[in-house]
Amino acid sequence: MKSTLKNMVLVLFAITAIASLLVGLVNRLTLDTILDTEAKNKALAKLEVLPTFEGEPSYEEFTQSINEGTLSINITKVSDGRGALVGYAVEAPSITKNGYADRIYLMVGFVEGEEGVSISGVKVLSQKETPGLGANMTKENNALERSVLGQNPSTMVFKVKKDDASGSFDSLTGSTISSRAYANAIETAYAGYLWAKGALPTSEDAKSGATQTATTEWSEGDAATGATLTTEESNNEQEPEAQKGEISNE
Repeated sequence: MKSTLKNMVLVLFAITAIASLLVGLVNRLTLDTILDTEAKNKALAKLEVLPTFEGEPSYEEFTQSINEGTLSINITKVSDGRGALVGYAVEAPSITKNGYADRIYLMVGFVEGEEGVSISGVKVLSQKETPGLGANMTKENNALERSVLGQNPSTMVFKVKKDDASGSFDSLTGSTISSRAYANAIETAYAGYLWAKGALPTSEDAKSGATQTATTEWSEGDAATGATLTTEESNNEQEPEAQKGEISNE
């Protein structure tokens, strides 16, 4: 084949088309595996954030849509082999506070005792924070985790202490923005727990204890409960740290 500009363009186009086709094929072949792995990780996280128990667990699932239906909070009521309540595992995103790179998603465990509800565990499901900084939220016994374990969420102030002295959250070193998002996701999870308990009613279903897989929108009136119900985005470009152009988000 004579080497001409036209021939070179055609060859380059053919190579690009074949490469794109192969990438699409690989993505399609791996998608099911990725989704299956994600589902297994979430199922495991539900048990990791709750106390250990005997027997096979049973589950009741609830879903609450938020942010005009673009996000959801997934609540799982977990019972032990005898049917006794173990606790609630709540999968929730940060809503009003993004992390340094994106939203973060947590699985949060809530258990009920004589002194009220308490947070029994937290598992980071998804985060894209800076390695060595915000990504440290995934490490066991980090400052954020220590701030919440065993605490009664009804008495917590869902702010980092650097922003508000009354806040309940110690920041990760160099990661104030990530820490704010973590605190916000905990607050969102608590709101999901309250909704599932019927303490944050927005519909007849919620008032009667919530039906399985109910999907409604929280009303602004529910904000009086102190739970996270607003959905305004917090753009990190508005944060003083980001404006400085520093690598650290502290």
